[in-house]
Amino acid sequence: MIRCLIVDDEPLARKLLEEFISKTPELTWIGSAQNALAARVILAKQKVDVIFLDIQMPDLSGIDFLKTMPGRPLVVLTTAFAEYALEGFELDVIDYLLKPFDFNRYLKAVNKICERLSLQKTQGPNSDNPSDFIFIKDGTNLVRVGMKSILYIKGAREYVTIVTPSEKWLSLLSMKKLEEQLNSDFARIHNSYIVRLDAITMITKDEVIMGSDRLPIGGTYKKQFLEKINSLKNSR
Repeated sequence: MIRCLIVDDEPLARKLLEEFISKTPELTWIGSAQNALAARVILAKQKVDVIFLDIQMPDLSGIDFLKTMPGRPLVVLTTAFAEYALEGFELDVIDYLLKPFDFNRYLKAVNKICERLSLQKTQGPNSDNPSDFIFIKDGTNLVRVGMKSILYIKGAREYVTIVTPSEKWLSLLSMKKLEEQLNSDFARIHNSYIVRLDAITMITKDEVIMGSDRLPIGGTYKKQFLEKINSLKNSR
């Protein structure tokens, strides 16, 4: 069970998140605090996996609280002010919920929480570092996407769709520019597709199978792709 703490100076905001958490089987609510100082007391007494943290609060802002928190749990920022998004992601927050948000948007944050905790269990809590994620623009939001969560990327003209097990992100970005940001875990297999190598289920003569999705292998990329696969096999 994922233990959650809510830190927000608005009673209605705290109540809404408490209701959302009560409807989420993976999460359990262990307390709420109306400011950062009260949150420190709870954190000192109880184990917390995730904090839903407001930014603008009296005495100490959520951002300043985040900066002073040693060995902190995962953090989801909740605020009515979009201008703090980049600073929040630079502090390694899981997600950024812009008020007012609904249950569906909240569930997207829960999916990210579950993915990160699952990754930490298999690879250790320090497995994610700044080179393991990218930022993409999804509409007016800046979204942090962990590379280990990406299955594949599909390009269509000036847009890309980034596919993860739980979500699809559409961003105004060229495949070439995105490819430059990816690490060696990825390979281009087609003019319109980039795949994460260790997420491949099967490779046929003309296709790469990613779970239930079948992606074509383009003639221009086939030789280089297969050489990378053989190199990966030989290194193990």
